[in-house]
Amino acid sequence: MDATALEALRATLEARCILRGDFTLASGKQSNYYYNGKAGMLAGAVKAELARALWDLAAGIEFDVLGGPAVGAVPLVEHMAVVSSLELGRDVDTFYVRSEKKEHGTQSALFQAQGEDGAEVLVAGSRALVVEDALTTGGSIRVALEAVEAAGATVAGVLLVADRQDPDADWLRKGYEYRMLFQVGNDGGLLIAGRAAQPA
Repeated sequence: MDATALEALRATLEARCILRGDFTLASGKQSNYYYNGKAGMLAGAVKAELARALWDLAAGIEFDVLGGPAVGAVPLVEHMAVVSSLELGRDVDTFYVRSEKKEHGTQSALFQAQGEDGAEVLVAGSRALVVEDALTTGGSIRVALEAVEAAGATVAGVLLVADRQDPDADWLRKGYEYRMLFQVGNDGGLLIAGRAAQPA
């Protein structure tokens, strides 16, 4: 994705996703803005462009399966898989991880594609690319990473749409191959990663 298209994506996500006010985040922290990523990733005009930007961000990462935490990563992962099949000529199996196990059916928190032979795709030796929409402290994505590793798979990399730059998520930034499209500034504005001021 060229710089003009990435800037256009940044601007539309900022317009659609940044809410102003007083909010309690999933981490329990207070904020004067909220990044509502679903307002962007569910918009028809944004889906394909966001998926293409994430594929560009993933360049050079070798992986077998694509997934992330429910519900934030599910639209991203599915858009990426469709774009990959239609435009990149690669069919990608996907998975997602709920924060809690279901009490019915398989009673599992991990949902994944299966081969025609019934074999699961997230298995020992497989490499998973994990995607998430927003990062504060990383509580949601930690559940997905733990599920990948519990399956015996390797986390090949982590992709984020928007990073709030909270130092409580340094465990993720330093512990994995970590890449982000945008950082959220102190004022709630979106900044293209690499062009953003680092937090004090």
